[in-house]
Amino acid sequence: MYITLDGINEFPEYPGSGDPPAGEEDPIAIEMWVKNWESTDTLLFDEETYGQWADFWPSSKRRETEQSFYHEMSRFAEKAQKVIFSDTLKEASWANSRILKGDIGSGIDQLRMERGRDMALVAPSLAQRFMGLGLIDDYFLTLFPVILGKGRSLFDRLERQQTLQLVEAKHFKHGEVFLHYQTIRSQ
Repeated sequence: MYITLDGINEFPEYPGSGDPPAGEEDPIAIEMWVKNWESTDTLLFDEETYGQWADFWPSSKRRETEQSFYHEMSRFAEKAQKVIFSDTLKEASWANSRILKGDIGSGIDQLRMERGRDMALVAPSLAQRFMGLGLIDDYFLTLFPVILGKGRSLFDRLERQQTLQLVEAKHFKHGEVFLHYQTIRSQ
């Protein structure tokens, strides 16, 4: 997830934000996505986020002039299994997509029994529900050096404390910080 200093799930504008110059790699995208492509084969969505991704990430939407990351991310997203947690969505037409209805915990149990690798949760509102159910093992966050003061908070609906252990932290030239935390499970 991408968040601001005040916990808002956004991609804010600030000096240095946006795509890197042509020919340069995006170090944030590398930390958040590229390093995990080999270990991840499933993307988890809510209906809203699935619609956004299905509208943006298919290879057919790419332009030749875009950064190479966009093309690589499109290939990754198309290849990955896409699971949408929704009781109202009737159809998911993007390749390798399926809808899971009903209880989220049961849905995750079902997915964990299937053969596969890691799952990446990319829907902020669904992330809040997963946090509440204790279903997140690892948090990959990019913290942007911005305070927005309003917007959709990633953590505003938690009912109890969750304790995390820092696995990795990296900072970037414009003040962004990549954070990888693991959930500490109580015995």
